Amino acid sequence: MKIQLRSSELSTLLDQAPPGVRWLSLDCFDTLVWRDTATPADVFADLDFPGGAIEPRRRAEDAARAWAKLYRDSFEVSLDDIHERLRPGGDVAASVEAELAAEARHCFGFEPVKQLIRDAKARGLGVMIVSDTYLDEAQLRALIATAAGADIAALIDRVFPSSAYGMNKSDGLFGPVLEALGAAPGELLHVGDNPVADQVAPSELGINTVHLLQFDDAARARLRLEAAASAMIQPDVRVTRPAWQPHRPLVSLREESDPAFALGHDVLGPLLQTYAHWLREERRAIAERSGRRTHLLFLLRDGFLPGRVFEELFADEPARLVEISRHTAAGASLVDEAAVRARLFHEGKYISVGMLAGQFHFKQGELAKLKLDELADDPDFVATVLRPEMLRQIVHRSARFADRLMAHLKRVGVAEGDAVIFADLGYQGSVQDQIAPMLVERMGLQVAGRYLLLREGQQTGLDKRGLIDARHYDQRVLDSLFGPIAVLEQLCTIAQGSVVDYKFDGTPVRKVAGIKSAQSATRDRAQAGAVAFARRSKDVALPGDFEPWRIAAGASLARLLYLPTPEEVEVLLRFDHDVNLGTEALVPLVDSEAAVAGLRSRGLPYLMHANRIYIPGEIRGQGLSLNLSMLAWCRYGLEITTGDMAGFPMTLPVIIADAQGQTLTEIEAHPTHDGYYAMAVPMGAGRFTVGVQWGAVLECVQIESARVHIVESFGTKGDGLSVPATPVHDGMETLAPGLYRCTSLASLTMVPPPGLKRDVDVMLYIVFRPVVRRGEAADVRQAA
Repeated sequence: MKIQLRSSELSTLLDQAPPGVRWLSLDCFDTLVWRDTATPADVFADLDFPGGAIEPRRRAEDAARAWAKLYRDSFEVSLDDIHERLRPGGDVAASVEAELAAEARHCFGFEPVKQLIRDAKARGLGVMIVSDTYLDEAQLRALIATAAGADIAALIDRVFPSSAYGMNKSDGLFGPVLEALGAAPGELLHVGDNPVADQVAPSELGINTVHLLQFDDAARARLRLEAAASAMIQPDVRVTRPAWQPHRPLVSLREESDPAFALGHDVLGPLLQTYAHWLREERRAIAERSGRRTHLLFLLRDGFLPGRVFEELFADEPARLVEISRHTAAGASLVDEAAVRARLFHEGKYISVGMLAGQFHFKQGELAKLKLDELADDPDFVATVLRPEMLRQIVHRSARFADRLMAHLKRVGVAEGDAVIFADLGYQGSVQDQIAPMLVERMGLQVAGRYLLLREGQQTGLDKRGLIDARHYDQRVLDSLFGPIAVLEQLCTIAQGSVVDYKFDGTPVRKVAGIKSAQSATRDRAQAGAVAFARRSKDVALPGDFEPWRIAAGASLARLLYLPTPEEVEVLLRFDHDVNLGTEALVPLVDSEAAVAGLRSRGLPYLMHANRIYIPGEIRGQGLSLNLSMLAWCRYGLEITTGDMAGFPMTLPVIIADAQGQTLTEIEAHPTHDGYYAMAVPMGAGRFTVGVQWGAVLECVQIESARVHIVESFGTKGDGLSVPATPVHDGMETLAPGLYRCTSLASLTMVPPPGLKRDVDVMLYIVFRPVVRRGEAADVRQAA
């Protein structure tokens, strides 16, 4: 027997065992005993050592094994051997005890293997542990008893640690094991997670083997990257704090391989389960402090999945889904002129007149007089809003709108004088900011906000907290997590239109949803995975107290936002994003082609300056190095300029001409991405014609794009203030669209100046790839 099984399949293993099996043999670590950390070495962070113990402890073990190989011809060592090198001349016994105590804190018994042991004993089989470890038998038995329970330890008949035999499993440990048992190889069934030590080596002796596959490849990659993200966002991780991963056992037990389900189960599940447990405790604390009936209200649409997970975990603790959007909160908050002015100030630069006029309750006839597509800080619109009669209408209509919103809250049981907790993904708590004063004044409510991620741009003084907030992370981390957060919104939302109004009885009035059916089906699968994680968590004893789960949640979120796996990007390609401001605006969540074009045009600075929703997902296909660069840039606030990022330039001769004459100059082109270069050539105020003499340097060139930009806005507003150039090629043979062979040294591209409506300096920006350089072509011909 030589098979591979997932954790979820262990329950039927002994039914498949060959008839002659008398012993169940188990690997210890990552089979029976698991750790709540990303790697075994993470446990060493608990040890007291200046600057952190992980690396010194690793070096000490390497030194001990090297010494053992030199003088004993064996790599096997004891824990004492290691600590003699970790603390030479120090209290070795105390150091060993500290590590054993750290292991005891982090280790736990894996429930499916514990049940397998019980099943084996019920069938009359012997149970033994065969482990590659520096622990001796007494230390290993004590750790098993602490981690898996004394009852499980009592069922284990024999323990064979490699340190006691001077050889590991791959080097022959199973030989002494068989001899000690007086058993034939076919009488053993060995289970372990290492494909070589636990399957290849014992199988060669005729032992029946089962390779326990802890995780599929995608989950293994996610967990590895989560640990990396944890170290990036929390400076003490892997120094004095381990990279916590208490969700590993539940990830291992996932049975479905569908990428959308796996994303929900392995990523959203741990994140939202942790959020739900925190919300439960926060509600209890607020109810106890206030003495009021306290309602937990999940704000739709993005609060939909957090609400479902909470309901799955705590069905006997009522929580309600309420439909309050930023649009409706704004519409209900205009209690006086100061509130109207504040809204104009905060939103005028970012949204259109049409959007803000809708929040100000303008009627159709009033809207017809406005320039709806202008930004809302348009002076004419501001003057219209601030006319005394218009202000009175806005405040009056807002009060009536607030009546309907309060009726909506009353529909879910909120009464005057109660306490309410708005639960949402976050991130500023703008709904709470806008309507809390009105709810306090008109209903006497106590209003709190408890968010998954809280990143307040300005302190409001309101009762707000986040599972992930400034109590745990610095502002740069919070800003970094906020940037691509639309990914999480789209996975957590409900497939219905955003609320824009309420009927008099509080029934929500929604806009029509414009979401694709494929997107809804994909989201449903992801949400089903998250709920499945929560459901299973109720039935499995999980390691760790709350703090490790919170830290792991932050790492999981950071990893999803900046280091997505290829499978996750493929899932997210199906999504459009709804901005949820009472409009019909939908934009693709992931547009990889746009990202590639941006990288070729701007290089790495594109990552920081492009106005995109989910750049990390868009660039993932270009290699993880770009994602790591972006995470480091955002998280650490690195002051690196575009010039710092530039590689070695190439120089091209350029003709600049006008009616008075022409001049020949040299312009540097700088490398951007994927072998492309970019070159900026001044054209004055639409005065100069530009000629790029490709033929002097290149035999073959690929021209990606040529656009004319306004100089003062270049690099700040993408291509929005640019127009395509109208190039004319001379001496350029077209080989394929955009690909040219230069037929002579004089081959060039001429670009005439654009027609300008105002006197403003412009420049030509050309993105190209040098395919064959002049010298290279000669070398190739000579070699041929």
